[in-house]
Amino acid sequence: MKILVYCKYFNFKNPLDKPKIETFAVNLPQIPRVGETIVVERISPQKQFVIIFEYIVTAVQFNASRELADSVDAQVNAFLNHCWEGTSNFKVTNFLEK
Repeated sequence: MKILVYCKYFNFKNPLDKPKIETFAVNLPQIPRVGETIVVERISPQKQFVIIFEYIVTAVQFNASRELADSVDAQVNAFLNHCWEGTSNFKVTNFLEK
């Protein structure tokens, strides 16, 4: 299922800065529920390592219209809980239970 994720996050170095909003699509085996964790892997711009992001789902909106072929199955709001660097090239496309 194609899920659109909206994530608001703050600059950890300067928390008084205006928060940034990130939007991205991810394919998951099922629509996550509020409180569940989505884990997303991205390759760094230098492509020397992967960065793994952990998002906690705070709201879920199901899409009532499936008229467009490229439409998403649901939209979720999430917040960035944790991120870390890795050296493996495994692909995380799943979400973890809380």
